[in-house]
Amino acid sequence: MTGSFARFVPPLGVAVVLLVLAIGFGPLLHLPSMVILNTMLALIILGCLAVAAYLFVVCNRKFAAAGTVVMALALWSAFYLSSQAAPWAVWTVLFFVAVALIAYDTAQDTARKSWWPLALVRVFFGWAWIDNAQDHFRVGNWFVGDGGGFAQTASGAAGRPATYFLDPLYQGFLRGAVTPNADAWAGVTACGELAFGLMLALGFLTPVAAWLSLWQSSNYILMKGFLSHGAYTDKVFFIADLAVMLTGAGLVYGLDASLQHHVPAWFAKWFMGLVDVERVGAEASRLGRISPQPT
Repeated sequence: MTGSFARFVPPLGVAVVLLVLAIGFGPLLHLPSMVILNTMLALIILGCLAVAAYLFVVCNRKFAAAGTVVMALALWSAFYLSSQAAPWAVWTVLFFVAVALIAYDTAQDTARKSWWPLALVRVFFGWAWIDNAQDHFRVGNWFVGDGGGFAQTASGAAGRPATYFLDPLYQGFLRGAVTPNADAWAGVTACGELAFGLMLALGFLTPVAAWLSLWQSSNYILMKGFLSHGAYTDKVFFIADLAVMLTGAGLVYGLDASLQHHVPAWFAKWFMGLVDVERVGAEASRLGRISPQPT
């Protein structure tokens, strides 16, 4: 299931393309953070519906399809319903209902069911990323038009004393690119957490999501200072998301487990980090046969 590290290079390429598109769409166009958020939520909801349709029609995974739709509803309620109408418990309950439906249905496609702790790590860190994003929206005031709490954090990081040799380089990036356009960067940052947190929770295109989360954690670590104690949580996130990628956690009670048997080979390679022999091996293991060994 883990394979060589080379198989994660194609998903890295996809992640880089997505990063370029996100930065080009938001900061380079100087779009307001709320425009970025509304666009991202629309894409997420439409994407969830499309994936659910594929799961239902092609993969014959009806409960997983239902779980994907429930997940879209959870995110919609987290951002669009008022805190009085939908307190944090509402979207969180919907989130775990979605995860349970997906895990139940993808169990038949999970080759190594004893690896279920990997699914826990993947789901809970995905949940944490999503919770972080909605907290930026509801509490951190990142979407008020001037970057809010994000702008304050970025400005503070740009002006703090350097603690090691890379700090001046990153602080120059913050001063030159981020703080002058803090509103757009706040939107892209929070929406990034929302998007790859969702992908991790679903176990959908997990290597791509893991690469994006590693990028996000790296930026938080550099912003706070690699040697700073304040970055300890970001270092934990970095290691956890790296482990999720290297162990193929999306193939354990995640959508990737079911999708790998139906998507084209090029899609499995570039978006899921899988090669044909691994897909055949997973199918053989799932059916209780001896799987072929890679040459």
